[in-house]
Amino acid sequence: MPTINIENSEQIRTWETAAYAPTRYTELDQQYIGGIWCCGKEGSRLIDTDPFTGEALADIVQANGTDLDEAYESAAKAQVSWAARNPAERAAIMLRSSRIMEQRRDEIVDWLIKESGSTRLKAELEWQWVYLITVQVASFPHRLEGKILPIDEYGKESRAYKQPLGVIGVISAWNVPMILSHWSIAPALALRKKPSVPLRRSLRSMEKRKHFALRMIPNMG
Repeated sequence: MPTINIENSEQIRTWETAAYAPTRYTELDQQYIGGIWCCGKEGSRLIDTDPFTGEALADIVQANGTDLDEAYESAAKAQVSWAARNPAERAAIMLRSSRIMEQRRDEIVDWLIKESGSTRLKAELEWQWVYLITVQVASFPHRLEGKILPIDEYGKESRAYKQPLGVIGVISAWNVPMILSHWSIAPALALRKKPSVPLRRSLRSMEKRKHFALRMIPNMG
């Protein structure tokens, strides 16, 4: 489990990096739609830069309404089979995602520093919050319950079942982007909904859309 103690945090991360050190993700200038990494169809380009150094981090081809529609439609199809999975399967997938976060801790922290202008302390704390949210929501599938409600008819039962709404979209702010996105997305996934296009506002401009761990559609205000 993560800890707020920075000294211990550094020791844990050093051990994990040495033990696992997965290959870092590439193609962060694309969106993942319908099982395929692809560039946006709008055509114009957005240069994503480090707010501190001005270094170019990614050259993103902007998306348009067609990309948004395709993301929604593919998520709607996937949501049906996802909702049909039993609680143990969904919990296991959430826990697996937390293990991936552990293995990629350095990578995530580095991107929070470079891409959103975080200090290392703030980036470490953000990783810890998102990790804990992921572990916590792994318990949600087994905590979802229906109800038997009062009814004034003999021989009848009134039952309430909680059903997923389907596809959702999440728009979050730039200041702690992973936390503000994840505390909406993770519970939705655990409870059988399917996020489609999580978006967040960038540090430099309220109109500029960027992405890292959560795939986003740039320029879809």
